Amino acid sequence: MTCYNEGAYIGAAVKSVLEQTRADMIKQIVIADDGSDAETLEALREVEQLDERILVLHSAGGLGVGGQRCKAIAQTDASVLAVLDGDDFWTKDKLEKQVDILERQPKVGLVYSDFFVFSGDDLSSARRAGVLDISKVDDLGMHYFLNDPPIIPSTTLIRRSAYEQCGGYDASIRVFEDSDFCFRAARVTRFALVDAPLLYKRTRGSSITGGNKYLMAHHAFVAMKAAGDDPRLLSLVPKRLAERARKLGNHKFFLGDNDSARNFLALSVRLNPLNWRAWMSYIAISISPEIAMKLLGAKGNERRASLGV
Repeated sequence: MTCYNEGAYIGAAVKSVLEQTRADMIKQIVIADDGSDAETLEALREVEQLDERILVLHSAGGLGVGGQRCKAIAQTDASVLAVLDGDDFWTKDKLEKQVDILERQPKVGLVYSDFFVFSGDDLSSARRAGVLDISKVDDLGMHYFLNDPPIIPSTTLIRRSAYEQCGGYDASIRVFEDSDFCFRAARVTRFALVDAPLLYKRTRGSSITGGNKYLMAHHAFVAMKAAGDDPRLLSLVPKRLAERARKLGNHKFFLGDNDSARNFLALSVRLNPLNWRAWMSYIAISISPEIAMKLLGAKGNERRASLGV
């Protein structure tokens, strides 16, 4: 688990782990704190008393999410790893459903799932976010690059062997370290999907991507890094970035920022003029936001998929 100034939420996150239907399988709960404030440190002291399996690791700060995950994982020798951010929490059957897949499918090294997303402390706003099932494709690495489901880290269960084979999380990447990890994991193992929401993901303006103005630059860096490892992907970088820009545009539209939405969608069609979904969104938003809301809202998973920014 990772934590940074999440004292108001870390207790609920830890309790969602302890209350799993297969909590008996949990060997250790390691929480890596990245130099949090006094309120969070006090919450962590309380959390550490909940169960003898809980270990809190403190640092002066500055490691970032990827670095925290690496630090926490290095403290355990468990053969299966689960990731959870300090402001999210699991459904009670999360581990049970995913462990079952690992036990039945030895070639699978990473299991992910759908999730609920909600704003702040308002659980009544929770809605299901659907993700793509890429488990059956032949070229998993290529398909992930082009069709990022998205795979949310807190939904994953990972075999340690696959984690180590792909090199784990890159602590030097501060934004979209999860995409970078999945690029590399897709080259060494198979993925599986639980077609059910197993996580409640909290959205906050203070999250890493919540207020970041340079998300496309981070997307470009991670995409080029992946292409450096797999040269087949180089010519597909504009296509991937076009899809990232399209989803950012739709996301901004649903947040009510129409100017930013049009800018991202215009970037998407410049990167890939054949992206008809970007053209459709751009034209609809430019003509009538009301029509665009009806059109995009009627596209089934379109609004949910826009969360994978």
